[in-house]
Amino acid sequence: MDSEHPTFSSLAGARAERFQRSIAALWRPLLLVIAAILYGLLAQSVFNAPDDIPSGPVTSGTPADTVRVDYTMRSLDQILTGRLWQDDLWQHAERSGSGLGYLTHPATFRFHIENRSAQPMDRLIVVPAPFLDHIAPAAVTREGITRMPVMGDQYPFNNRIYDLPQWVWPVTIAPHSSTLFLFEVRNSGPTMLPVSLQTPESVVGSSASTLVWKAFVSGLLGFALLLNLMIVTLLRRPGLAWLSVLMISIILSQLILEGFGPWLLWPEYPAANGLLSVTLPLCVIAICQFTPHFIDLPRKPSRILDAVSLIALLLLVTTPIQIPYMGQGTLLIIAGSALLYILAIVLKRLRTHLYARYYALAVIAIFIGAITSSVRTVGLVPVNSLTNSAFFLGTAIASILLTMGIGQLLLEERRRRLSASIQARQEKLRRTRLKADYDQLLVTHQNTGLPNRLVLEDTLEDMHRRGERYSLYLVRLEYFSQIEQSLGYQAATNLLNSYLARLNDFLRETFGEALVRFNHQGLATIDITSHAFALRNNVLPGRPAAIQQAIIQWLEASYIEGRYAFSWHPSVGVADSAIHGKSAADILSCAGFAALDQGQTLTLYDSDIAEQQLRKQVLMLDLENALSSGDIYMLYQPKVSVRDGKTAAFEALIRWHHREFGLISPDQWIPLAEQVGAIYPVTLWALDRACRDWPVLAEHYGHHIAIAINISAQDLSQPGFDQTVLATLQSHQIEPQNLILEITETSVMSDTGKARAMIHQLSRAGLQIALDDFGTGHSSLGTLASFDLDELKIDRSFLEDILTNPIRQRIFRTALELGDALKLNIVVEGVENEATACWLQQFPGLYGQGFYWSRPLNIKQLLECSP
Repeated sequence: MDSEHPTFSSLAGARAERFQRSIAALWRPLLLVIAAILYGLLAQSVFNAPDDIPSGPVTSGTPADTVRVDYTMRSLDQILTGRLWQDDLWQHAERSGSGLGYLTHPATFRFHIENRSAQPMDRLIVVPAPFLDHIAPAAVTREGITRMPVMGDQYPFNNRIYDLPQWVWPVTIAPHSSTLFLFEVRNSGPTMLPVSLQTPESVVGSSASTLVWKAFVSGLLGFALLLNLMIVTLLRRPGLAWLSVLMISIILSQLILEGFGPWLLWPEYPAANGLLSVTLPLCVIAICQFTPHFIDLPRKPSRILDAVSLIALLLLVTTPIQIPYMGQGTLLIIAGSALLYILAIVLKRLRTHLYARYYALAVIAIFIGAITSSVRTVGLVPVNSLTNSAFFLGTAIASILLTMGIGQLLLEERRRRLSASIQARQEKLRRTRLKADYDQLLVTHQNTGLPNRLVLEDTLEDMHRRGERYSLYLVRLEYFSQIEQSLGYQAATNLLNSYLARLNDFLRETFGEALVRFNHQGLATIDITSHAFALRNNVLPGRPAAIQQAIIQWLEASYIEGRYAFSWHPSVGVADSAIHGKSAADILSCAGFAALDQGQTLTLYDSDIAEQQLRKQVLMLDLENALSSGDIYMLYQPKVSVRDGKTAAFEALIRWHHREFGLISPDQWIPLAEQVGAIYPVTLWALDRACRDWPVLAEHYGHHIAIAINISAQDLSQPGFDQTVLATLQSHQIEPQNLILEITETSVMSDTGKARAMIHQLSRAGLQIALDDFGTGHSSLGTLASFDLDELKIDRSFLEDILTNPIRQRIFRTALELGDALKLNIVVEGVENEATACWLQQFPGLYGQGFYWSRPLNIKQLLECSP
């Protein structure tokens, strides 16, 4: 084979693969959240398991009263053992409940409650800081020291006296007395004790109002989270999913800080309350990773934010296991620096980036919230519901702003996609016009312009369904190959078309209505040497014997055209639809088999006709011996660059000089070898022969040179064919890219599943795959586009009248466009003259093959040629 061809590329498989990759990328940030939470839970259970504690009794208990609070950096046990609650080492907390910062040791707070009335005073000591890990209180009275129930978010919720998120201890102060309360606080976050005295009614009322407004904000945040996930999925931009990570981290952090998590969601799993060490770094990671996807940052700022993310990830890993200097304080410093850096970047891009204003407002909101929370932890502002929720409010506002920005992005994307859809429709119309031209090409044979095999089979199949009897005549022109070799492809094709036109006229004039029409033509072309016509048996203008004799006389007459006078040596096979088959394919096969009989001009198919094919049987019997004896040998025809004529590769063309029958055309025995399953050894011989000859050619033409060998559909279906090819290459020390495997368009369509799988394996191994004789079959363009191809060989029939026929020029350009769309090297076969070669030079990167440059030569002849 000496040619190949392009196809329309179907992008459905590629689009599906890209969608799967985008979904996988979307889940990666969310999987990070899950992994971080699981790690945090494990670290809490291993490194921060609390001591067992008793639970206290429930008592009942006047408006909220603030108390003066002092503190010392000593543990409660030290104070009680040494009776140190009255010494001078206590410091006054300037603001009630102000934070002391991030401490690695416990702090103990003290305050007095005095009852000057004559009645016992019932109160609730309330600490509205649900995020504190451990609070151990004690009461000191005249009667002695009383240990009160220990609480903290590291203990199960049922250890609480009241079923509320804040810490509550009921106390009763005797008449005309005072009680000193000591509260030891240990916390992985900021150490503080915002304490007040309240009645049960005021506690419930304040909890309800706080719950309402925070639930509203959380609801907005949850809605924004769902909206963000939906938008990310619609836009297929997984990087925006980091905003979802930020929202999830914010919601989880606030559930812990406000105590709503242990109160409502996980009362039996106190380890979950330690997840602040995980969720806060996640917030930093999320905002750093989201920024480049939303703002489109240059490489350097993106790498800086990636570095900050890695540091936050390190803190995420180390904070739960309490490594020194790797805690929330360090995280606040890093987060603040990152926010300032991001804000500076965004402010610079306010005028150039459409969504920078959204991001600037969001970063400012986060920064204000983070600053407020930070100064609360070191005592610069009091601890209350607002300061406790400052970070939550800031990040919630930021998340909603960013979601609004993403929503605007979605609208822009929808407008862009609408515009793209309009362009796609216009492109579809253009492709439809091109495909219409190509469809016309699909139902006609490239060489003759007559209806092809597809039309022939469809027409005959319709007659079968209608029950119409017919006789099919298949005419094989045995001498076409010899005429082509003698006169060249173009001259042989011109003579063939003239001959078929005369035959068509003869059939119409002789048989009239009895002649079956294929798209208004009396003849159909199966391949370059085989043509067919059919006659209706019920309207024949005479007896069958007389009709057959008339056909024989016309076919046996010498063909005279200009200065040429010769015989095509036609061989006609006849099959009757009523006798020889149940389908058009069966009838065509029978007629084709009968036409193989070269002993007479016309042969009626007979089940015993195989006996008359002794020559072909002998050939098949001699095939194995011919491979080893040297009767089968290899010629090489160069593939050259059309622009400069330099040789780029060689196609290996197999030849057989039989000791009895002489030179046998490949068309006379290769199809038969495929039919009987003997083609695989031939392919292996050709592969080994080409590998043996490659070093000789490479030495003369350069080591870039490649050799192309033809393979069949049967080769592709052989188990382990790819491994056999690679083993042969390795044994000869040849790189895979120096071998091109050519397979015809018709062959790949015989079993597309197996062919696609094997071609994929061969391509992955580095071999080049070429589609040969493109345009001579009737394959699906979408199917061919799914194969891993490297080279497209356009059939020589495309060059027919190419210099003078505008329609053929347009079809040829379409073929090139399709090849370019598939990013394939394109080789044009059958370049026979200088005019055609010069015309082809207008197309850059095109390769050619044909008699104009060289006939097929043996190795010795090739070495005598210039590289």
